[in-house]
Amino acid sequence: MDTFSKVIAFLREFDRLHFRQIVGLEYTHIRDALMASLFLEYFGLDNPLGVYTLDLYPYLLEEFHLWHKSLGQDRSSSKIFPCC
Repeated sequence: MDTFSKVIAFLREFDRLHFRQIVGLEYTHIRDALMASLFLEYFGLDNPLGVYTLDLYPYLLEEFHLWHKSLGQDRSSSKIFPCC
């Protein structure tokens, strides 16, 4: 293994250990904020963004399923999005 390959391997391992966890955690927070803002009706709150986000719902149904599972809910209690 030459020096260049060792440096590349070191940088990949450094990236894996130091940045992926931080970026993944930040992605989770941003995803949760987006899903909460899109599905406010799910929580019984009025959604001022509802008119602007209607086009996104078909694309986010699978994401909604993963999101309510990550919140610890086995089944969706929403009558609007019966995904389970």
